Amino acid sequence: MQEKEGKEMGYGITKLQEVIDYIESNLLDELTLDCVARQFYFSNNAINQLFRCVCDLTIMEYVRYRRLSLAGNDLMTTNIHILDAALKYGYETPEAFSKAFTRFHGFPPSLVRRIYPKIKVFHPIQINIDVKGGWQEGITVDKSLSLTKSGELGQEKYIQYRYNNSTNLRGGYSMEHQNCKYHINTSDMKQKEDWKILLQLVKGLKEAGIIFKVDGKTMIFAHGLEFKLDKICFTFKWNDEQKVLNFFGEDGNFSETYPGFKYYDTKYSGMKVRCILYGEFPGSDTNEVLYQNTDLVEIDGVMTRVQSLEFYYENGNPNDKYYKMVEEYIKNNKKSKNY
Repeated sequence: MQEKEGKEMGYGITKLQEVIDYIESNLLDELTLDCVARQFYFSNNAINQLFRCVCDLTIMEYVRYRRLSLAGNDLMTTNIHILDAALKYGYETPEAFSKAFTRFHGFPPSLVRRIYPKIKVFHPIQINIDVKGGWQEGITVDKSLSLTKSGELGQEKYIQYRYNNSTNLRGGYSMEHQNCKYHINTSDMKQKEDWKILLQLVKGLKEAGIIFKVDGKTMIFAHGLEFKLDKICFTFKWNDEQKVLNFFGEDGNFSETYPGFKYYDTKYSGMKVRCILYGEFPGSDTNEVLYQNTDLVEIDGVMTRVQSLEFYYENGNPNDKYYKMVEEYIKNNKKSKNY
């Protein structure tokens, strides 16, 4: 048996690039160690030993790294839903995909389009005299890049994505866009107490000169799709952490759950409030970091920035109970040509 596997190993060195090419051509299909081994007439043990010896990882590790690398690129550069990305890359549930994605990239897929963080990139390995490819330093991908025929981003085209251009994605506006198409009169709304607290906070933050946007599930509420709020969510500039703490009259620190994501929970007039900080981007100390993909909403004459409904609709979980509410609202407004 050892002699047979030794011959397979020697033969396999010349075939290894073909093995990798086969994997790359079938990344979106059901790939197992057994099907790869049978394709090249290897035993499972021999092909895996060969692959590990040359590439320093197993075949299924390679498959997983490549899929999660491509999934990160898809979420960064296209409008694909997280559920669709999970199915596309071989995960039966969004939860399993989210867990694997978080282990690989260091943050969950739900954060990709909110903070455009540095995604990990694992290129196809090329076998020549040397082993090339594999891990590349974490990068931030330019949203305007096009894909090559292989589905890979051009190796020399990575640049840092900066939030200093007007957004043209998912319905939101840049900070300069002042058109307001959402108007809320709280006297006409059902959840009057929640509106009162939200409006008090909005006015208070504006008076304190703190830049913010309404985020989380509160953004759905703030567009006029009412339900009983369990908490109010705001996102602030990364460097305004101490200003936010001072506003609520509290000492403490924001908890950093993932790189580029911090939060702090507090209370205001009996309502839970979550304060969020997204991403520290060198050289981008502008309001545009916050205002990407937002709408301008007038609440009792007070203008405030709110995460756009279209952004939520294209990036939210279709199984979320609020998703159906937003979907129906958007479709109805498109039909009436007012959206």
